[in-house]
Amino acid sequence: MRVSIIIVNYNTKVITNNCIDSIISKTQDIEYEIILVDNGSTDGSKEHFQQRKDIKYIYSEENLGFGKANNLGNKYASGEFLFILNSDTILIENSIKILKNFFENNENQLNIGVLGAVLCDENLNMINTAGSFPQIKFYISDYLNLFFKTKYKTYEKIHFDDITKVDMVSGADMFLRKELFDEVQGFDEKFFLYFEETDLQKRIANLSKINYITNQTNIIHLEGASSKVNNWKRKIIQDSQTLYFRKNDSQNFWKYAFFEVLCSPVRFLNSNYTFKENISFFKNNINKLL
Repeated sequence: MRVSIIIVNYNTKVITNNCIDSIISKTQDIEYEIILVDNGSTDGSKEHFQQRKDIKYIYSEENLGFGKANNLGNKYASGEFLFILNSDTILIENSIKILKNFFENNENQLNIGVLGAVLCDENLNMINTAGSFPQIKFYISDYLNLFFKTKYKTYEKIHFDDITKVDMVSGADMFLRKELFDEVQGFDEKFFLYFEETDLQKRIANLSKINYITNQTNIIHLEGASSKVNNWKRKIIQDSQTLYFRKNDSQNFWKYAFFEVLCSPVRFLNSNYTFKENISFFKNNINKLL
């Protein structure tokens, strides 16, 4: 088996099914398997996917989160490579073969850790494909730039060449060797959702591996189709960010904690959430900072 494709589903039966169908339709001339980990879906996903004979279906009775579910999928993977793919993606060409060939042809010369494709929306306009490792100074500057011009630049749009070095590939499509994934012990399961792919690739970069995007293939990413914004999601993102900074920018964590406390009154002005929700967010955030 060359490639094990791992997809995590949580109450997204339709888009997950579309993703799987696009893989089967577009993938040719390569041996692969599709592993679908279902995080306790209640939308009929279990009844539907357990009948498919063209995938390995793993049902969890609870929502494990993104990282832990992918770790579970990895236990069933027999491929030389892993392709960690979001359920809200659509393949429009033979991307898996293209990524595999590029990886093998350039791995030693480029010292590849994680490889990704260029992500596009449904109109094939490029969207978030890669990014820089978060740093506390840049996080703070994003806020200060609303009022002052700081010396730190916020993230800029990247033009991807045939091969482009990046800090991190989007978690929507990460192609890497299973051996490397196992070496870094997979995703840190303390992250329930968000920043887990950033933390994984930071640990891979710490091994002197380099992450890349290649423009030889595009994948459609229906960004946000698998989740909706609400106060629960806002707290999860904030918790994961706090955990990431605590792990990976520990010398500056006190600055982050202090800044978060200072910013708390501003968050109460966010009219997208009720006063009760803002109170809940504030208490949760302070608790995670301690």
